[in-house]
This record gives sequence, C-alpha cells and structure tokens, in this order.
Amino acid sequence: MPTNASEADFEPELNAILASRLPDMPRLARAFDGLTSFIIEGTERQIDLARAMRDEQEVVKQQIKMETLKHARGIFQTCYRGVTGKAAWNDPAKR
Repeated sequence: MPTNASEADFEPELNAILASRLPDMPRLARAFDGLTSFIIEGTERQIDLARAMRDEQEVVKQQIKMETLKHARGIFQTCYRGVTGKAAWNDPAKR
C-alpha cells in the first residue's frame, strides 16, 4: 500500500459498514474505528518515510496528526461507553 493512502482508499469499506444492518451506534463505532485506524496506519508509514528521509519537520507534523487522532479515539470511546455501557471496539490494544 502506498504511503500516501487517502481516506478515499477506505471508502469502499466505509460504505459497506454504513450500509450494513447493524444498529446505528455500533455502525457509527465501527465506521469511526475503521476510518481512524486506517488514517493512523497511513500516518505511521508517513512517519517512517519522513524519518528515512531525515525530514524532522515532517516527522513532527505527522506525529501531531497521529496523536490527535489517537486522542479523538479515546474521547469517542469514553462517550460511547457512557452512552451504551459498552466499549466502542473490543481490542484494548487499539489506539
């Protein structure tokens, strides 16, 4: 997969999640988890590439992006758990 993968590359999977027959809240959680995980994975590759190219400014930029998404995932997880009493996604090792 190229290091410059975009959200459009995740669009078919996102559309399948959104069209699924899951209830709204689990569908929302699955879509948010899938899309943010996809973006974080791409960002990790961008960080690796920037490090290989010794572009510290780009490394910092991508790290900020990644940590912001991880924080947003934590906020979503807290809100989802507060509303439903369940975790938004089951893998505790996920960002």
